[in-house]
Amino acid sequence: MARQGIVRSIVPYLAIFVLSIVVNVGRTTGQSKPTPSVDFGKLADDYFAPLVASKRANAAAVVFTNRERVTFSKTYGPVDFDRSIWRAASVSKALTAIAVMRLVEEGRVDLDADVNRYLKTFKIPATFQQPITLRQLLEHRSGLDDRFIGDGFRNGEQPPMRLLMQQVLPARVYAPSDVEFYSNYGYGLIGAVLEDVTGERFEDYMSATVLRPLKMNRSTFAQPLPQDLVSLVAPGKWWYQHAAPAGGLATTGADIAAFLIATLNEDADVISNSSFKVMTTPQTANSGLVHRLGYWTGRDHGQQLIGASGDSGSFHSVITVVPEHDLGVAVLVSGSGLAWGFYTRFLEAQFGATSSETPRHAHLLQPKPADRESNSHFTGLYRTVRYPHHELSKTFIILDLTRVTADGDGALRFRGARWIRTGPLQFEKEDGSETVSFKEDSDGRIRFLGDTEEKIGWYQSGYANIAFYFIFTIFFGVASWRARGVLRWLSILALLHSLGWLGAALIGGPENLIFGLPLPLKGILWIGTAMPLLALAAIYPAWRKRTILAVATAAVLACYVPFVFYWNLRA
Repeated sequence: MARQGIVRSIVPYLAIFVLSIVVNVGRTTGQSKPTPSVDFGKLADDYFAPLVASKRANAAAVVFTNRERVTFSKTYGPVDFDRSIWRAASVSKALTAIAVMRLVEEGRVDLDADVNRYLKTFKIPATFQQPITLRQLLEHRSGLDDRFIGDGFRNGEQPPMRLLMQQVLPARVYAPSDVEFYSNYGYGLIGAVLEDVTGERFEDYMSATVLRPLKMNRSTFAQPLPQDLVSLVAPGKWWYQHAAPAGGLATTGADIAAFLIATLNEDADVISNSSFKVMTTPQTANSGLVHRLGYWTGRDHGQQLIGASGDSGSFHSVITVVPEHDLGVAVLVSGSGLAWGFYTRFLEAQFGATSSETPRHAHLLQPKPADRESNSHFTGLYRTVRYPHHELSKTFIILDLTRVTADGDGALRFRGARWIRTGPLQFEKEDGSETVSFKEDSDGRIRFLGDTEEKIGWYQSGYANIAFYFIFTIFFGVASWRARGVLRWLSILALLHSLGWLGAALIGGPENLIFGLPLPLKGILWIGTAMPLLALAAIYPAWRKRTILAVATAAVLACYVPFVFYWNLRA
């Protein structure tokens, strides 16, 4: 799944609500058979035609299949189902995982061996005692950092993955298996392994070993696109991604249909049934969709699903299969992130609205009296672990925050619900619809909420740091006006940095940082790099003057240094 993850925020439409009621007439409690009367054509027309007509979407393609053939397909906007080229983004990961499983079956790699065994061009540093394995990379559990700035490009050559990863290998920020840290460059590392093991470039190996056997004959991982495909690109913001194994696939509607059919047949033309089952282990806990090996799995609207999804620029894609009902659906959209909207609309029409699903418990769970004191251990602030930890784009998650509080009866409250303790670190929504576990560090302190959020101090929260930013900026403005001599010039440089990095990023567009740092922003960030020297330079003149303003200027400059380094506001 691409950068937003597997998040579904869908506005219910009255028409679909009515349709859901109609198609569910006559269904008995517990039935899981799909309603055969759903008109896929009308469902697609009602959703996509208004979006394209209103320019909210540039174009779209939708396809339904069973295990043998396409049962319905249609395009909207100036695109052709068989020929137009779409950016499939993180759907690429499922195909990359299939390639890995092929090598596993051939005995050339082991999912649970140290990847350094297979890397010839470079080695992964031993930052943690535990080595990184291919399984952990495929499941986003390697702890490897990600990269945003400079990951995209519009022209120029894509280097081999083994050379690219040698140059830009991200740091290891978490021990393997500690958390689920969605990392595109984790898949980039998989591409380097594939190249070192096979002796072929990643895109060539994928074409011969995965794409062609799956009958995805017009798809490619080649970047830039071959010349004969450039003119066929669907309208929208298109760029290439250096981490090609994570998001480099270019494909057509017809080829995505072939991939749906292949997934329903457990990718039998490339790997064995047992390998496919390893990749798509069913999710049994009530915790939504989860990443497996390339694919995601989970239950939604009462159905066990297997799928993949992605976002890149204005291109958004979701592919989903319901094996129990021999049914697959794929959506390719250029425009707003509307692919998940059709996913939900399809599931509601086919299997009934989520509100009809029966909670696990007929009565709400109740906290135990002992929970009142012990649950304070879990309260506090938590933030997603999914962000580049060592670059300016860390600021993109400044407002991401989950606040966990304890009610008077001992229940925890977060994510808009009450959670009841069911084990030492386990909690369940009071209606039984979802479970979550906390994780402790080696000292017994709570460190993680689930697999994706990390506990932070109040001073690390975005709201506190926004306040710090304004305090620093206002003070540097005052000191630039009132201070004298060296302290004034140091304050002017600090003010230029505090206003400049934000202004340059906003003017250029934060999303455009994927192509690299523009020169003005890079120059301003060099001031951030020099900030410790500026703080040191303020000490002597502050000691000589010994005025309140002089001492305060030196103190604030010293406090600004950790702020700059925490948010990576440096070159």
